[in-house]
Amino acid sequence: MTRENFNRIICQRILNLRVKLGLTQEQLAYQSGISKGGLSEIERNMKEPRTYTITKICSALGISVKEFFDFEEIEDFRKSL
Repeated sequence: MTRENFNRIICQRILNLRVKLGLTQEQLAYQSGISKGGLSEIERNMKEPRTYTITKICSALGISVKEFFDFEEIEDFRKSL
C-alpha cells in the first residue's frame, strides 16, 4: 500500500464516520475545532490530515484514535510493513 492509498483510506474513514453519525461537515468541523474548508479538503483527499487533526476529529466523533484506526484496510497496511 502506498502513502497515497493510505491517506485516501484515512480521508474516506473520516467521511464515513461523519456520515454514519449523521453529522454535517459544518457540525464536525465546529466540534473538532477545525475549519469547514479544511475538513472538506481532508474528506476529498486534497489535504493530508495531521496526527493532531485526526485526534481532534476522533474526539468530536466520540471515538478513540485506536478505534479510528481499527478497521480492515489499516490491518492490511500493517501486515504489509
